[in-house]
Amino acid sequence: MAKTKPAAIFLIVIAGLVVLSAIVMIAFSLWFNSNPEAALRIAFTPSHPYAEDTPSPQRDYTQEASWAALPGSGSTATSLPEGIAQIAMVPEADVFFVHPTTYLQKDAWNAPDDAELANIRVDKRSMKLQASVFNGAGQIYAPRYRQATFGAFFDETGEGLKALMLANQDVVAAFDEFIANRNNDRPFILAGHSQGSLHLLYLLQQRISGTDLQKRMIAAYLIGWPVSIENDLGALADIKACERKAETGCVISYQTFGLGGNPAGLQKYMDTTFGLNFQPRKGTQMLCTNPQDWLIGSNETRSAHRGAMARSDDADAPLGKPVPHFTGTQCGKDGVLYIVDLPGEAWQQYKMDGENYHVYDYHMFYMNLRENAVERAQAWLKANR
Repeated sequence: MAKTKPAAIFLIVIAGLVVLSAIVMIAFSLWFNSNPEAALRIAFTPSHPYAEDTPSPQRDYTQEASWAALPGSGSTATSLPEGIAQIAMVPEADVFFVHPTTYLQKDAWNAPDDAELANIRVDKRSMKLQASVFNGAGQIYAPRYRQATFGAFFDETGEGLKALMLANQDVVAAFDEFIANRNNDRPFILAGHSQGSLHLLYLLQQRISGTDLQKRMIAAYLIGWPVSIENDLGALADIKACERKAETGCVISYQTFGLGGNPAGLQKYMDTTFGLNFQPRKGTQMLCTNPQDWLIGSNETRSAHRGAMARSDDADAPLGKPVPHFTGTQCGKDGVLYIVDLPGEAWQQYKMDGENYHVYDYHMFYMNLRENAVERAQAWLKANR
C-alpha cells in the first residue's frame, strides 16, 4: 500500500478546514437570520455591569464645545443641498436637535467625550444629513451628550436602561441651558432621530407639556422612534399627533421599512414597554405620519416625493442634488411607514434586518422634511404675531 506524501496530507487537511469553515459560516448565517437581535446583543452590548463604568463628567452647556451645532459655529448643520439658495426663511425661530446613536463600541455603556469616531459621525453625518433639514426653519442648537451605546438597546438586564437615563439627563440639562440663556423666548422646533427622538419624547413630558413652553413649540419631529398615540401622546393633555401639514404644537413620527419588511423589533418594543402614562404600549397604535402629505396613516404615490438625499461615502463631501420622486409610501395598519418603490443599490449599505431603512429615515424624505419645517414655522409665526 502506497504511503500518502506529506504534501498531499497537508492539502487534505487544508481542504477539510475550508469545508469546515464553510459549514460554520452557513450555520452562523442561518442562526443570525433567525436570531438577529441575539446576534446584535452579542456583537454590541457591553459584557460588564454598568456600575463598573466611570462616565465622563456631564458637559457644561454654557460652553460652545458642548454643542455639535450653534448659530455661527461653522457646523455642517448649515449645509445646503445642491441647487438650494441660502435664504433665512424663518430667522425668528430656533431648532433644538438631538442626534441619534453614533457610539457603537462595547467597551462602555455611555460614549466618552473623546470618542473620536462617534463624534465624527455626529459632526460630519448627523449634522449634515439630518440637522441641516431644519436650517431653513430656524437657528440650530444640537447638544453633544453622553449617548447610550448602540448595544444598550439590545440589553435585557436593565443596564442599558441606566445608560439611557444618564444620556437623558444630559439632553434635559442642554435643553434647560438652551431655554434659559440661548432661546430668548423664541418659538422652537424639537427634532431628533432614533435615540435622540427617544430623549425628546420624554422631554415633552419632563419640560414641555403643561408649561408655557408648549405654546412656543412649533412641532416635535420624533423620527425613527416608535410613539404610542394612546399611551405616549395620550399622557400629554396639551400635545397630540400632527394631523395636517401646517399644524403646530404637535408631534410627527415615522419608521421606514421596505414594502414587505418585517418590523418585529418595533413590535416587540410596543409589546413589552410602558408609555408615558405608565400603561403598557401593547395593543396601542404606533404613530405613522406620512412625510409625503403629513397625514396620519395615509398612502402616497412618488409624485408627492420632494427629494431624497443620498449618503456619500466621503464624509467631507458637500450635500448633493436631491433626487425627486424617489418613492411612494404606505402607512401600514401596524404604524410602520413602508416605501413602495425599491430604492436601489446605493441605499442598501446600512439597511438593517427585515428591510429596515432606519438609518435613512431622514435621507429618504430630506426635501419633504425641509419644506414642512419651514411651513410649520411660518404657520406658527402667522398665528402668534
